[in-house]
Amino acid sequence: MSKKSLIRLFLILSIAALFPLGWAGQDQDFDVLIINGKIIDGTGNPWFYGDLGIVGDTIVEVGKLKGRSAGKIIDARGKAVSPGFIDMHTHCDRGLGRVPTNANLNYLTQGVTTVVTGNCGSGTFRIARTKAAWEKKGIGSNAVLLVGFGTIRRKVMGDKDRAPTAEELAEMKTLMKQAMDEGAWGLSTGLQYIPDRYATTEEVIAITQIVRNYGGIYTSHQRNEEEHLVEAVEETIRIGRETGVRVNSAHFKCAGKNNWGIMRDAVKEINKARAEGIYITADMYPWDKAATTPLLAIFNVPTDWKDFKDLEKKIMFAKSEEERSQLMQKAIDGLVEALADKDKRQAIRKLTVEGDPDKVNWVKTWGWHNFTIVDAKKNKNLIGKLISDLAEQQKKDPFDLAADLFIKEKLGVIISLCTMSEDDIKHAMQQDWLMISSDGSAIPFGEGPVHPRNYGSFTRVLRKYVREENTVALEQAVRKMSSLPAYLLQLKDRGLIFEGYKADVVIFDPDTVRDNATYIDNHKYSTGIDCVLVNGKVTIENGKHTKTLNGRVLLLSENK
Repeated sequence: MSKKSLIRLFLILSIAALFPLGWAGQDQDFDVLIINGKIIDGTGNPWFYGDLGIVGDTIVEVGKLKGRSAGKIIDARGKAVSPGFIDMHTHCDRGLGRVPTNANLNYLTQGVTTVVTGNCGSGTFRIARTKAAWEKKGIGSNAVLLVGFGTIRRKVMGDKDRAPTAEELAEMKTLMKQAMDEGAWGLSTGLQYIPDRYATTEEVIAITQIVRNYGGIYTSHQRNEEEHLVEAVEETIRIGRETGVRVNSAHFKCAGKNNWGIMRDAVKEINKARAEGIYITADMYPWDKAATTPLLAIFNVPTDWKDFKDLEKKIMFAKSEEERSQLMQKAIDGLVEALADKDKRQAIRKLTVEGDPDKVNWVKTWGWHNFTIVDAKKNKNLIGKLISDLAEQQKKDPFDLAADLFIKEKLGVIISLCTMSEDDIKHAMQQDWLMISSDGSAIPFGEGPVHPRNYGSFTRVLRKYVREENTVALEQAVRKMSSLPAYLLQLKDRGLIFEGYKADVVIFDPDTVRDNATYIDNHKYSTGIDCVLVNGKVTIENGKHTKTLNGRVLLLSENK
């Protein structure tokens, strides 16, 4: 071959390397073509073999597309192709606004392409400002913003335990209207939290009326998730009945061993309301234990113990992690010393068991039958045990058992604050109105103990409740993760593999997909999610992040 020919060949190969799947400017049928997949379209109907043609951010053809051309061809042979999953209940607003958590990798690797944020009454009412700030930095997944009832109440009247005046209520309505005008999708409440819990049902209804005028939703962390769950569900139903707004029971659960079984009564109430014509749904994270925390968190120390109060302030305003760590160690040593003293232990016992009006009262609110030990560095035999059961077995007061365990282990014991029944979870999950959610956040990988739901709620369903236990069929599980939340939101162009819908797509292997995070080893990404497209762009490829940020803040006002 001549030197001239070699140079020509080199140029051709160099250009081909730049455009491996199509000549730049060359006409193609599609930007992306997904072939040979088992399409699970999100409706709940049986899967079918087919191909997907995508142009820009939109699915333009679904069917047999053999021989068609594309800038990028993805072979999904042996894999499921489904709509991107929509998580109805997250707190991702805590991480989407900053690097590196704005990539939202712990969700993308579960196949989640859209997260609903601002839940439990904590969402911002500054929708336009939030959208601009997030999209300037870029976000990895799409985001839907809810307004927090607690946020607007606190803005207007602080944390006061009283009804609002007429003027204050009018100001709260104005803030809600402003947020809906800017594209919020509805209202969330956290009725077990301050200040939301100070509001009457009538006050919540007054604000929810604003949402009705825009076609938004109401979703609630209800007033009770324990022995009064049914009454809490009835309040949510009442709000739906009196406002005409679509309503949702958030992270639907019945916590505490003594309350297991009440879930079935709550399910009956929802089914009865739906038969009446009230649009009510629920979402659930698929775990039998809720938020995890060091055992330290349950002890209430008297507020007049100056040394402890000073330490709390210093910890809060520590200038470095090293300083914070040193102060925390002092606080831990101080609590150990106090619990070892008979009189001081009695004072802590009283406030822990009977409650302190100025603190979160885990024991008074939930009872010892709600706390499960999920890790114990020095006493591995205790892992998985309820504190109430251990106290009964050892014929010991549960407070004394917890106090003695803390003295021995200090921060070595991690507990779950709520404990649910697997039977209750499965019964609720089988209802056709129940969606899958996580109640998680966009979090930095490896930082601190977190609940495994942050990394593996959707993949856990696909592994445990579909593949291993057959609690729900694969097509129904996908529906619960895609079109069902889309229908609740009335999100018109996502949640289904249909022509004209946005190309939020997940390709996964139903035989290998799995959650890997556990209560002890909790920073573990899911596996088996091979490819994720967000708005038509490949964001996860071969299980790895492409380092692109393809998400958008979705607005109700633009949902045409």
